[in-house]
Amino acid sequence: MKWRAEWGLRWVGAIAAAAIASASCVGVLWCDERLPSPSPPADVKIIFPPPNAVLLVGTFYVIVKGEGELFVDGQRQPWEPFAPPLRVAKVGLYPGLHEIRVGRRTISFSVALNEEEFEGPRNWPLYRLHTISAHQQCEACHVVSRSAGGLASIEGLKGPSACFACHRRTDFEARHSHPFPPLEHCQNCHALHGSPRKSLLKAEPKTLCAECHDT
Repeated sequence: MKWRAEWGLRWVGAIAAAAIASASCVGVLWCDERLPSPSPPADVKIIFPPPNAVLLVGTFYVIVKGEGELFVDGQRQPWEPFAPPLRVAKVGLYPGLHEIRVGRRTISFSVALNEEEFEGPRNWPLYRLHTISAHQQCEACHVVSRSAGGLASIEGLKGPSACFACHRRTDFEARHSHPFPPLEHCQNCHALHGSPRKSLLKAEPKTLCAECHDT
């Protein structure tokens, strides 16, 4: 009889322990369901390079607005010292298809040796870059300030004098057949980093003219 009593006590104890464990699990799940879920990572905007485009082989800058690590073809690349939310990295890629990922944003593009031979869909446009002096970098067109820690911040665009530091004003007057003052802000018609159109235009000439003139 004694062993039956001991066995019964052990059985009751096991059932009680299982009930407590089950209640604990339910309590944990109940609490977990009510904990605030972590906010999703902030979205990013890849300013350059453009998606689904063809770039000629060479060195260029990846320009991103937002937070996140940079991966080029699956390999992590370091950012240069820029103040957030701007992120800039200098890369040089071999001809072929490439992928850039920052946070949740991923783009694909192609690098080509020339305008005729490249990998990727044939309807991808050739993207012509705005060539600037390598040592000037962003400072060629932007007002750039630097903190005591060496972080660079883009404050805005410089005036037309920055454009005429590389482009001759006499060439402007010969090519545009238009008085200069209305066109003194070159970025109204020309893309700063590059464009798939001739002369780095933001849109077709008729479209740009129609922004000021009745057609």
